[in-house]
Amino acid sequence: MEEKTNSVQNINSFGAKGWFLILYSLLALFVNVSMTIDGLNVALPLVTENNQLDYDICLSLGTVAGFVGIVLMFVIGKIREKVGSRLTSGVLLIIAGVVYCLMYLNSSSIVMYGAAMSILVAATQSCVYLCTGALQAQWFPRKRGVAVGISTTGANIGSAILVPLMTATTTFLGWKMGLSVFGILSIVVGVLGLVVLRDNPLDAGYYPDNVSKEVYEKEYLVEQDANKTTYVSDWTVARLLTTKETWLAILVPACMGLGLVGIVSQFVNRNVSLGLSQGQAVGAMTVAAVFGMLGSYLFGVLDTKLGTKKAAIFYCFFFAVGIVMNLLGNFHIAFVYISIVMVGASLGGTTNFQISWPASIFGQLDYPTANTVIYPIMYCIISLNFAINGFVLKISGNLNVAYVIYACLLLVGALLAGLTDSTKWNKDVHPELMKKN
Repeated sequence: MEEKTNSVQNINSFGAKGWFLILYSLLALFVNVSMTIDGLNVALPLVTENNQLDYDICLSLGTVAGFVGIVLMFVIGKIREKVGSRLTSGVLLIIAGVVYCLMYLNSSSIVMYGAAMSILVAATQSCVYLCTGALQAQWFPRKRGVAVGISTTGANIGSAILVPLMTATTTFLGWKMGLSVFGILSIVVGVLGLVVLRDNPLDAGYYPDNVSKEVYEKEYLVEQDANKTTYVSDWTVARLLTTKETWLAILVPACMGLGLVGIVSQFVNRNVSLGLSQGQAVGAMTVAAVFGMLGSYLFGVLDTKLGTKKAAIFYCFFFAVGIVMNLLGNFHIAFVYISIVMVGASLGGTTNFQISWPASIFGQLDYPTANTVIYPIMYCIISLNFAINGFVLKISGNLNVAYVIYACLLLVGALLAGLTDSTKWNKDVHPELMKKN
């Protein structure tokens, strides 16, 4: 067993394999956005044009694929409970890479395209939110906030570089080979994860949070850690659905997610309407993504230093103020630039808390099982942002009302977070919840 001299107070010390897990999680999220979100800006036009498919129909299938993916997530979650997060995540990344290269890029029909997108959504979302989040919660029970804060920069990196990167690879390698690079990346990362990672840090020669043996034996639950590989959660779907904290674990990050996706999906058009040129507004998205990388880390530090509950409340207020700054852009352009920085910094926080908030409530042992129910429902709620934006645009012709709604939802999220016992079912905090055998 590798021993360390650092204590848990050194929040940036994770050990070599701990850093590999963080990088693995970052790349898994990068793969997710490259295949199903930001990367579609380049991939979708090329796939539809070269395979003679209808662009609008394929675009709309993204929503269908999202809901099909949710159903598949429940199945994947049950498999993960049986075989563990490491094996599940590695296999999912390999499947995603193979499907992307062989099926998605060669879609010869609308049905084939829709099926490929459904598999990609299910595989990559499940890998990130059902597997790598669980691995980080188990490896870093007390440094989870910082670890997740670093790994979730994968989404912001994707937002910042995917369009120019994909444009470059398809220009120099041809459209199909240029896009296949991202499928190959997924396969390579998946294989490395299978070889290097372990579900339990003890099996990899590390103590949780990369602390020393002395700190581990003094401050951590040795008996609990020793049984993690054989632990079977006592949470059932029915029990989760009838537990108040499950819905609080869903609704707080859902309020954040509604604000994030609702704002960002229309941020370019919104800022153009406030006086920026098209080029400036597009550039502002890149600037926002860069601030999002910084925000991911800083909100992760707050999570670790202040606790998940206080950090979540602060994040909701910070993001809401950023939205208000954009609304004030109706009166002066300076507020638009302030909002770009604040909304940009907020980009990273939502993904952090989608993992860290339920992990705090249910703890590293039960988080993987609980999140099998929590994340799919959360995803459905966040998807309502498209309906909100569409309805508001239809009745008012601008997004002012929608932005007010999102700011209010963030305040609701802060209120709900304040009312939550954020460690209610966490067996690391409450070992008395462990079943006595």
